[in-house]
Amino acid sequence: MNNDLAKQERLIDTYVQQQRTEEAVELLFQLIVNYAREKNFIKAEALREKLFEIDSMALTQIIKSAEIIEEEKSESVDSNHMDIWSDFYKNLTTEETNIFYFALTKKIFHPDEVVFSQGDINDKLWFVDQGQLKMVYSQKGVEKLIKTMGPGSLAGEDTFFSISVCTTSLTALGRTGVNYLNIETYNRWQTEFPTLASKVELYCSNLMKNAKLLQEKGLNRREHRRIKISGTILFQVLNREGKPIGKAFKGDLSDISIGGLSFFIKTSNRKNALMLLGRKLNVKFSLPMGKTNLETKQKGTITGVINHLFRDYSIHMRFDNLLSRLVVEEMQLIQDAHGNKESEKADKSIA
Repeated sequence: MNNDLAKQERLIDTYVQQQRTEEAVELLFQLIVNYAREKNFIKAEALREKLFEIDSMALTQIIKSAEIIEEEKSESVDSNHMDIWSDFYKNLTTEETNIFYFALTKKIFHPDEVVFSQGDINDKLWFVDQGQLKMVYSQKGVEKLIKTMGPGSLAGEDTFFSISVCTTSLTALGRTGVNYLNIETYNRWQTEFPTLASKVELYCSNLMKNAKLLQEKGLNRREHRRIKISGTILFQVLNREGKPIGKAFKGDLSDISIGGLSFFIKTSNRKNALMLLGRKLNVKFSLPMGKTNLETKQKGTITGVINHLFRDYSIHMRFDNLLSRLVVEEMQLIQDAHGNKESEKADKSIA
């Protein structure tokens, strides 16, 4: 086994020398996975560094390999389903609890595995017990993050109780454990156990109302004024514990507000860009403050990815903590003053 892995490592070096980068990246990724499964984390981490050196924009493989290593390092922990969903189970009798619990089916989703897709039919009610998922809406090349979901989140309720297609897509951000209820089982309960069926529907209805109120509250918030900005931004993808995954990537700043910013990256692989959606980032950039620059660090979530021409993607980030309004206002004053001076120069040249 070890001899085979050593041969594959030598083959990677050959691919690199022949400039067959894509093949080298794929083989290197498989090697990292194999070493991680064998619990040889030192070797897996070393090869992951090599992956970054060969192709620093192979985001899919870089992020996935980090998550697989993290998954193998951590011991498998069974979530306590009854505790997570105690608000639901407390309304059931002992008989109803047993009927409901043993009707559920357990399922594990791996990073970037799709639970359901926009436009498809979903006939399951999903109860998230472990991990994290992202709910995304797609339209005309724009991928927008609706929300991230973790333990105690419910998904699919909007199509489970009505005849309609999914208006969003749900994808696992990491290893995610869920339980689901089939529509056939629920329909049978409406005849055999009508009280249980009504309790399930009432619980889901209340959750949907609360989610709608939170969404309306977010939509009604005044949009922060955005300011055009240029320069380089360094960003690192963070894992669930908030620790960086690998080295920093570079992007080009586009605009900023007190609540977030956007920047551009260039990649020929659409999947690499979409991998960032819903992820937590740590970013570092400079804000122009007159004759000086203010070095700034922020953490936040990627809420949108837009495909532009020539392999450019704009990445839209929402900050965890707002920037100082005074800093942004100062930037705007400087930009306005600069704009006025340019306008005066133009007037004089015309005269």
